[in-house]
Amino acid sequence: MRKIRKGWEIFDFFPPIFVRLLAREKVGKSSVRVLTDQEIAIRGEIPIEIVEHLSGLHNWSTVNLSHARSFCKGCNLDIFDWKVRNAAYALANSGSFAYLKCSPEWQTKYIPLLKKFFHAQKTDILNGAS
Repeated sequence: MRKIRKGWEIFDFFPPIFVRLLAREKVGKSSVRVLTDQEIAIRGEIPIEIVEHLSGLHNWSTVNLSHARSFCKGCNLDIFDWKVRNAAYALANSGSFAYLKCSPEWQTKYIPLLKKFFHAQKTDILNGAS
């Protein structure tokens, strides 16, 4: 049976580190481009230092709502749009972040971020669950 998430449960399913890994935009019909921290900061109208800080967090517990909203906007993730949400759920279930390999920051930024994300998933520390 399919699990239906509502309200804050949806928000909690997308911790900041996962939102950052999802930060991309469509290019053409079937390609995507990873967004840089600077692009996220500009789109979300928040300082780049906040983007960098939020990008490594496992939950939203210490993040004020204004920054959370701006960060999600900057990362191009509208958790209230069911199409966007379903695509993100599918990505979370598959664990495939192949599009990140196209980024020039693949080695320096995304491999460490993915390791941190998957480690948190395995040890159940995402969203403060431990």
